[in-house]
Amino acid sequence: MTSRAFFLLFLLTGCALAQIDTFPEGAAALEKKFNSTAGIDTRYTSGGLVTVSELSVPAKARNEFSKSLESLRKQNFTRALQELKRALAIDPAFPGAYNNLGVVYSHLGDTQQEREALEKAVACNDHFKLAYLNLARMDLVSSDLEGADEALVKVSVLDPSDPVPVLLLAYSELMQGRLPQSIAAASKAHGLNQPHAFAHRVAARAFEQQRQFDRAIAELKTFLKEEPASSSAADVRRELEIVQRLQ
Repeated sequence: MTSRAFFLLFLLTGCALAQIDTFPEGAAALEKKFNSTAGIDTRYTSGGLVTVSELSVPAKARNEFSKSLESLRKQNFTRALQELKRALAIDPAFPGAYNNLGVVYSHLGDTQQEREALEKAVACNDHFKLAYLNLARMDLVSSDLEGADEALVKVSVLDPSDPVPVLLLAYSELMQGRLPQSIAAASKAHGLNQPHAFAHRVAARAFEQQRQFDRAIAELKTFLKEEPASSSAADVRRELEIVQRLQ
């Protein structure tokens, strides 16, 4: 192939790939998709697991915390805010209350207070996986991908069996153009616990950018096999048609 022909093929390929939309879910929706509690700490209730240090949380603080969970369930964020503040007034070193306070501020649209609350949560407990995951979500939403990577790696170290931080790390690596790392993380995430079809979609994007269209097609087909009725299935089928034309 002449250099001119190769250049024209490169331009045509780029135009075709440009027809593929960015992920419509967005980082925040992705985090919620793979975390049914949406970042809320539900411990300190019947059957909840806490660390030894957190067993010292006073009963009155735990009571206010339990009230706030009910308010959160009802999406009464103003009341939840008041109850969590009362819990923290009783115990200023209550990591779960700080984490949930961050969730409340997220719903209220106050990102500065949200971050401050989450940072206090991990300051009180530097092994608090959920708070780190919420910080990573904030960083992904604000496009602070390096900050997100740091938090997600921390979560993965704390719980190597959790596929959520690995999947979000794959997404972050893809957005930063670190394609081999994104593919590796997507493969790892899919192999942890229950499979997550979205891992195939992330890997497909990385393969597309490397012009490895056969591998991208295989990933997209696997996504559709695993989640044929997914809300993203139509977008994936459209992407598959575009990539198949590039073979």
